[in-house]
Amino acid sequence: MNPFPINTYLGPEYFCNRENETAVLIKNIKNQSNTVFFAQRRVGKTSLVKHVFYRIENTSYETIFIDIFSTEKLLDFTNILAGAIYKKFPLQHSIGSKFWESIKLLRPVITINEFNGSPELSFDINNPQTIEKTIPQIFEFLDTQEKHVIIAIDEFQQILKYPEKNVEAILRTVIQNLKNVNFIFLGSNRKMISEIFNNSKKPFFESAINLRLHKIKDVDYFVFIESLFKNDNIKIDEDAIMEILKITKTHTYYTQLLCHEIYAENKKHIDTNDVYRVLEKIITANEGVYFQYRNLLSKPQWKLLTAVAKAEVVHKPYSKDFIKKYSLEAASSVKRSLEALNEKELIYQEIDSEQSHYEVQDKFLMKWLQYKY
Repeated sequence: MNPFPINTYLGPEYFCNRENETAVLIKNIKNQSNTVFFAQRRVGKTSLVKHVFYRIENTSYETIFIDIFSTEKLLDFTNILAGAIYKKFPLQHSIGSKFWESIKLLRPVITINEFNGSPELSFDINNPQTIEKTIPQIFEFLDTQEKHVIIAIDEFQQILKYPEKNVEAILRTVIQNLKNVNFIFLGSNRKMISEIFNNSKKPFFESAINLRLHKIKDVDYFVFIESLFKNDNIKIDEDAIMEILKITKTHTYYTQLLCHEIYAENKKHIDTNDVYRVLEKIITANEGVYFQYRNLLSKPQWKLLTAVAKAEVVHKPYSKDFIKKYSLEAASSVKRSLEALNEKELIYQEIDSEQSHYEVQDKFLMKWLQYKY
């Protein structure tokens, strides 16, 4: 088995570090505190939560994980939550049969997912008032169970995009009255997550303990990568590991993907030439997507994206030196382009370090831009 999973959690032996964050989450769970944490997209939020859930499995907790990124309205949220409960506790389970009894008047519909063949539950509800009553009913059902229930909601900032105007108030009202259910709220949009939890005028203000998820340290990732290759009797040069971390900036997704593809080469000795050969294969395979970005962006946006890719880290994007070096337009134009690229999540602003900076979100796109332009 390839020991470098990309979009899944395989177990603690394939999970790198995060000891401090794991300890904080488990402490909050044990103390019945809700947690909210922001992290750059694809830096390992989901894997961390699944790792924590693995650690508390078969104890006095039941765990439920939902991702609401694809939801567009409150009914979508309700369907995903109910569906996750249905999968966690099928009808033959005593809790599952009780859950079915509690929701059968809401006309639940069972369908089969055409992609993975698994059953899915949804509600045939058109009345907004009925939808608003359904969520409290579901949460209150979970609150009556013998085991403490932990619900992780990924991309929680999505609720701000719902057409209903009172979603935050609905959720907060029911959540604050639960005694046997706690939550982990995850988000990848710093501005929106902050608006929900740090705005004193909002219902969720100071309702959860903040946790920040940073990138894994180079030294920890180095040891992790080396050990996983060594476990399968594969020698990887130290320089090769350093190049992997340099290319990916220790961003979890891109580090895992590059290691995954290097491992798939099935070589017994890996050097820096192998790293760059596999990197070239990856960016060549994605070249069509990268060209599509160029077609969708304005010329100033594309030039700025290329400039940030070449610089790799930009501390002062409006400075005369940066603008002159990469032949950009006026500072006002750079500002508009930067805001657009940030909104499109092509450029990421790191503001939690000692000095704020910008970088290209996709590290392979960054390398492709360096090669091509």
